[in-house]
Amino acid sequence: MDQDNLFSEWTKMIGKGKLQAYQDSFARTFGISLCLMSLEGKTLTIWSNSSLFCYYMMKNNRVRCIQERHNAIKAAVADGQTSSFTCYMGLTYFISPVHYKGQVICVAYGGGINLGSDRIRLDNKLADNIPSLSEERYSDMLDLLQNTLELLDLNPVNDESVQGVPSSCDPADNEYLFLQHKLSRREMDIAYAVCQCLSNKQIGEKLFISEKTVKTHISNILSKMEMKDRMQLVMFCKEHDRE
Repeated sequence: MDQDNLFSEWTKMIGKGKLQAYQDSFARTFGISLCLMSLEGKTLTIWSNSSLFCYYMMKNNRVRCIQERHNAIKAAVADGQTSSFTCYMGLTYFISPVHYKGQVICVAYGGGINLGSDRIRLDNKLADNIPSLSEERYSDMLDLLQNTLELLDLNPVNDESVQGVPSSCDPADNEYLFLQHKLSRREMDIAYAVCQCLSNKQIGEKLFISEKTVKTHISNILSKMEMKDRMQLVMFCKEHDRE
């Protein structure tokens, strides 16, 4: 499956509205600009907290900005990890590759901040609004973003490989926690399958029940655990995984 189709499948599984809401919240919390971009540098989500200064510079130096962005994305994807770079104006940006089904499907591209650079010396009122972060807060922000993106690396297991529950959803790790929420044995089986990122159809086939029954069980599970959606359940399993 090509990159565009994988991205569409990924966003459909998560929910584009939820993805945009998280992106907006993250950008607002740290006072940065943020969006998802294709590997070619095309925006895939609406920019969050877009920088007026960067918009001004992009307008007047479009070719140079696009080339720097392209080179930075290419380097980050080749490395496979979150990386930072400083643009020609002295602003710091970061790029976090987003993985799905073993492939990089896009990148989280953001920043536009002053990270202690003395190169930002412009006689422009817009430059006065450039956000600043300490090295420590910047590092914490990147760790949080990468950890979140790893949680969203949903990789549905095909039927042939489903032999048990992966370590991140091991019954031995989470059964007691599920019992605390008064889940039945059937509900626990379905909860483990949801944590594997299986679809309702795959869960039904695995447990020999209908998709409608699976959907009903999942609604009951989320209600008992006071969760809004299955993504919270996946994150719950990841969070309580044993080291």
